[in-house]
Amino acid sequence: MSELPAEAPHPRDVARLLSEIATLMELNGRDPFRSRAFASAARALEGTDADLYALAQADRLTSLRGVGEGIAAVIREVVLTGRSTPLEELRAATPIGLFDLMRIPGLGTKRIRTLHTGLGVDSLDALEEAARAGRVAELPGFGEKTQQRILEGIAFARASRKRRRYPEALEAAARLLDGIRAAPGVAAAEIVGALRRRMEVVDRVDLLAATDAPERVEAALLALNGVREDGRDPDGALLACLTDGVGVRLRCVSPGRFVAALVWETGSDAHLAGLVERARAQGLSLGRDGVVREGGGAVALADEAALYSALGLPYLPPELREGTGEVERAAAGWAPRLVETADLRGTFHCHTTYSDGRATVAEMAEAARARGWSYLGLADHSRSAAYAGGLSISRLREQRREVDRWNAGQGGAGEGAFRVFHGTESDILPDGSLDYPDDVLASLDYVVGSVHSSFGMSEEEMTARVIRAVRHPALTMLGHPTGRLLLTREGYAIDVRAVIDAAAEAAVAIEINANPQRLDLDWRHVGYAAERGVLIAINPDAHSTAGLEHVAYGVSMARKAGLEARQILNCWTLDEVVSYFAKRKQEGQGGADAPAPGAPRRGVPR
Repeated sequence: MSELPAEAPHPRDVARLLSEIATLMELNGRDPFRSRAFASAARALEGTDADLYALAQADRLTSLRGVGEGIAAVIREVVLTGRSTPLEELRAATPIGLFDLMRIPGLGTKRIRTLHTGLGVDSLDALEEAARAGRVAELPGFGEKTQQRILEGIAFARASRKRRRYPEALEAAARLLDGIRAAPGVAAAEIVGALRRRMEVVDRVDLLAATDAPERVEAALLALNGVREDGRDPDGALLACLTDGVGVRLRCVSPGRFVAALVWETGSDAHLAGLVERARAQGLSLGRDGVVREGGGAVALADEAALYSALGLPYLPPELREGTGEVERAAAGWAPRLVETADLRGTFHCHTTYSDGRATVAEMAEAARARGWSYLGLADHSRSAAYAGGLSISRLREQRREVDRWNAGQGGAGEGAFRVFHGTESDILPDGSLDYPDDVLASLDYVVGSVHSSFGMSEEEMTARVIRAVRHPALTMLGHPTGRLLLTREGYAIDVRAVIDAAAEAAVAIEINANPQRLDLDWRHVGYAAERGVLIAINPDAHSTAGLEHVAYGVSMARKAGLEARQILNCWTLDEVVSYFAKRKQEGQGGADAPAPGAPRRGVPR
């Protein structure tokens, strides 16, 4: 985690800090009860928007759920000073290599501690050596299969060592950008590179500054807390590194070259190659310093749109610049009005205290309405997900009654109406069936189907499993279709395109799970789904009111896939969604307008 600002950090930032303290306490064999207390407090803070600064000033931090005097003292120090002495001490006491071990899928803190105390393992190299020698399998609770999985996970951990998910990298980049913009002589500065293109995972923070005093800007960057110099790249840009291993690159250009540099440094390489070729076809040349006419003479560039216009192209937002044919499509007249977060009118995959969520039905509904939305779908875990408090049939019906009461009492009518839809996140069982009986599924407004178990199936088996679920008449949308956890776990083996084809035939929507640890369906497949006419739902998989904010990350992925608002179910009006759900239920129950078995079924006409 990057250094926290001294001025009123958001509860989510403090929650991450408390969570790291809990993890390091467990890793270092400290009091397990205290470790669990920190973890519990972290979960509670994730679900609140409390003003921590005001509470700290009033000595009322213990009014927060799960926060006792000891944890309140830790929070108070963070809020008032931007530091955490306990965290600094724990980091200092933890061998640096153990942080890399935590990146191995399925290797939790208890097992890491066993490896460290039992075998002296303190790095990926030491772990690999011990595993290849067979010593890991000899430890209590490990065995040959675990040893083999560890060996397979080491390569994954090495690949992800210096990579960061989009929101984590963006948080660090914003702090660095503020420092650069405050430097003397800076006319403009922006985040560029993969982060500006909103890639889900990045391995570096790229920054660009317009200045006639580059040495001052570079000095300002290196003066920031947690930044150290790491040399120069072949183009002369400054390279640096943050304390958590993330690389930083800063390029400084004169103000007159800033627009061209903004396009060039944003990339991607494949997109730039397309622009260079397009410029050549227009009798121009494009390079890192700008656009030049044949025979000489630079083209004046007021902004990025002017550069694209000079090449005879509509402006292409950074998210689209991945070299997937966007330059050619734009040259042929393609100019999408990409979806924006403001286009969303609600969302569907959210959890409450009925399963493993941290907010009630009413709290989730009010938080959604406060965002200006018109509806919210609650989809708590189904009964097989006992690890997540999955709902029995009676508990599911109890929740339905509460939803109905809330809608009747607070939903309203007319222009300001708000509706809570009652659904479930039904486990897709290993044989491809859904988790509740058909009559129970039919009683719900909608059904999200997700795989949560038996990840080790072959690609053929997993694909058949998910396709069978997609063809179930009660399924409304497919949840996190590959099961991946970015930088933590690869997705299970599955033929994604075959699943998308099946969803297109069955008129089942597919979600972009907008939790930044998932962002699943991958944007590279979202474009194909849209081509096949599959509706996309941007769902936050929210387990708290604060988790609703994750929809913004899903919007970024939809934009990267080139989607417009009408291709996304939760950009539809409340009345349209009500009609869509009703139509899906009618088709699933074999209504008069239902298609014959095997025939394609379509959603609401555009």
